[in-house]
Amino acid sequence: MKKQLLLASLVCASLGLQAQHVPSTIDSVFAPVRVGTPPSDAYIGLSRLENGEIRHYNYGEQAEPGSFYLSSKDNGLTWRKVNAPVGMPFADRQSPVSKEYIRVTHMPGMGVYCIRTEGGINGGRRVIKIADTNSIMVKPPVFVDGGKRIVVCAHGDVNPKGCYTYVSDDDGLTWKRSGIVTAPNHEGGGFHKGIRWNHGAVEPTLIELKDGRLWMIMRTSQDYHYEAFSEDGGLTWSESRPSPFYGTITMPTMNRLEDGRLLFFWCNTTPLPEMATANGVWDDVFTNRDVTHVAISEDDGKTWIGMRELYLTPKRNDSDYAGKGVDRSTHQAQMVEVAPGKILAAIGQHATFRSMVMFDVDWLYETERFNDFADGLAQWTVFNYIKGITGHCSYNRIAGCELVAHPEKEGKQVLHVQYKADESLVADTRGAVWNFPVMKQGSFKASVRIPQGSEEVYLLLNDRWMNPCDTVARHECMYEVKLDRKQLGIRDDKWHEITVSWDVEKKNAAARIQVDGKKRNLRLHLKRPTHHGISYAHFMACPAKENPGIQVEWVKASK
Repeated sequence: MKKQLLLASLVCASLGLQAQHVPSTIDSVFAPVRVGTPPSDAYIGLSRLENGEIRHYNYGEQAEPGSFYLSSKDNGLTWRKVNAPVGMPFADRQSPVSKEYIRVTHMPGMGVYCIRTEGGINGGRRVIKIADTNSIMVKPPVFVDGGKRIVVCAHGDVNPKGCYTYVSDDDGLTWKRSGIVTAPNHEGGGFHKGIRWNHGAVEPTLIELKDGRLWMIMRTSQDYHYEAFSEDGGLTWSESRPSPFYGTITMPTMNRLEDGRLLFFWCNTTPLPEMATANGVWDDVFTNRDVTHVAISEDDGKTWIGMRELYLTPKRNDSDYAGKGVDRSTHQAQMVEVAPGKILAAIGQHATFRSMVMFDVDWLYETERFNDFADGLAQWTVFNYIKGITGHCSYNRIAGCELVAHPEKEGKQVLHVQYKADESLVADTRGAVWNFPVMKQGSFKASVRIPQGSEEVYLLLNDRWMNPCDTVARHECMYEVKLDRKQLGIRDDKWHEITVSWDVEKKNAAARIQVDGKKRNLRLHLKRPTHHGISYAHFMACPAKENPGIQVEWVKASK
């Protein structure tokens, strides 16, 4: 009963973003706020019309029944359901040349077709066959070369497995297809006991760079998304290579803002190591789809700012998580810029997990974050997995860490990180994961109480989300601090402020530790280089004899 009550409190606490009040005006939008639920797969169907109306069309692999779309005429703050004529196919991207709306789609068993309006969004439709090939996850059109060329990326029904683009130079009337871009299969080894579900390169996204090249980023079964480039407008592509972005079996999305900056949506996550039985077919476990991230670039993708958690699924701590849907995921994203710097993003695949979120890109430029658990665990991921895959490639869950009453301050709570042996769990390591704006130079502070007898508790600083219970995080992190009394020079049970400061760009990138403002003679070796900087704190209690663990009163990250 106690465990059930704890789980219920965690679920309520995790609803922080969902329970926010929707602002009455677009100008008051800043941090992410949930404004609705997409009616179908989030990667497609979101459109802004010439008159400012925003629609989310109802088509995709997991669309709701019925012919309708969602409509907003106040920049996405409120929505209404609009029934659509049966048999009227949607067309959702406006050509800057002809002003007609265009969509490319796969029709099962029939091939790939272009749907093009005749006389605007309320006019007729012309349906043009492009190919007999059955493409999957056909993305919205991208207009390049000043709108004179349309490029659409897709994957599926090709050998070798991979991605490609459809290209039109006459506003969608005729099309050509590029060659195939592939990615290597996952081969296991290292921490991996088995082989991931291998599907080549899939679910691509692309953008036109300012130098005229096209940049494609693809989902793969590797630890990274892969990338390729085209110098001829999408007709041919370079050999693929790992991109600077982590992401395994999840879909990336890239867009350009009106002011020229780039936005990137993806799951900056790593799944658990593969089971010994995994053989590269359909037995992979999606343990990295609980959070969608977003980053912004001012230099055409050379460097990125933010790398923040845009949306944590409120259902991540649910005990019956595995029974929630076919594909439990917040992966997949699409966006429209509803006003300068104001972004509406559709996120998620299955109906149980889909969400429309609005935010201001200035939120990505914040340089600090603080949390004292006043909002419960809304900002934290703390679950553990129960052994036994259920339904569609998933585990049910329990709370791995918990909030307890503050020992000195009435009405306050602290995070208790404590190892508890439990043979029912995939890994009985206990952990808590928290995100902050990415920093190449910065510091992380925490008020921590380390009781006598505490053993094997660590603070990890990392550049991606890893499962709270995943011990691989200790090997993949940038810095590791053992929260040990002797090492930190702590001799009592009082609260102490632990500070870790870093500069990963220095030649000697060792981090420094302070305890209560006093430097400790400790230098933390940079365990692994990072492309973008550090954006995660991960408290972890590893297997040890029974001990009290630690308590965390508050945390703060800042530049």
